[in-house]
Amino acid sequence: MRARLAAFLAAAASALAQAPAATADPVITVINFTADWCPNCRIVDPRIAEALTQFDADKIAYVELDMTEARGASEEKRLAIYADAIRVAESHQAGYLWDWYGGVTGLSAIIAADNGEPISCIVRTLSVEQIAFRLREAQVLATKAPPGARKPDGPDCPPPLN
Repeated sequence: MRARLAAFLAAAASALAQAPAATADPVITVINFTADWCPNCRIVDPRIAEALTQFDADKIAYVELDMTEARGASEEKRLAIYADAIRVAESHQAGYLWDWYGGVTGLSAIIAADNGEPISCIVRTLSVEQIAFRLREAQVLATKAPPGARKPDGPDCPPPLN
């Protein structure tokens, strides 16, 4: 099954590379839950940044929901930070991700930019190459698969925490 998926992705990626870009709109969005104090973020964030250099910047939107200032903040300030993060997530059709993982750090979700559909996740155990593979896979699925059928075989996002 993995080999068949890899062959499909290679063929689709080749077709995408040869086809002229229709628009400059992002195909996928990476929603990164991060914070300066997060040990997992110190590992995964640079890997995501390195993987993203392999792609056209206009095809992948990268959005950080930074929780750095929330730690140790007063309840009022923390709620304001959360409200801002929710507003940003909702502007990318990803408000549901806050409901699932809000306040958690060290996790990134890859979603379809057209409708916010979750496709895959990035966690610290993935190498730069594995992250780049997930990004390629997500681009193909967001471009070629119909909405509602964009989940790849294999590991998926952690179950919602809330």
